[in-house]
Amino acid sequence: MRRMVIGLVVAALMLGSGVPQAVHATLDEPVLHEEPSAGASLGWGMASVGTNLFYMPGKMIYALAGGFVGLLAWGVSGGNTDVAMGILQPALSGTWAVTPEMLRGDQPILFVGPSYESSSSSSS
Repeated sequence: MRRMVIGLVVAALMLGSGVPQAVHATLDEPVLHEEPSAGASLGWGMASVGTNLFYMPGKMIYALAGGFVGLLAWGVSGGNTDVAMGILQPALSGTWAVTPEMLRGDQPILFVGPSYESSSSSSS
């Protein structure tokens, strides 16, 4: 079963990337991003599925570990939510599933989410 899935992913990638695209542009017309062919879309979709087979379990382990450490830090700090959120927000947010647009480089992949900024801190 595993060999069949790997074979399908490789075949879809080869089919999608092997289709030449004709680009007609003149000096007067701006070059626009063309829609990918059906084969290319299939290839990118299969590549994202294959990537997610490894990415999503890794993200889940990272999020579970971050949740455990965040709750532990909350307890050790006497219930300070800023300490806990400083750990929980980066661990639990970010990208959970890789899309074809992310693999093409059109969108970023954020394994670690954005940092937590306390709403109670004020700069004077």
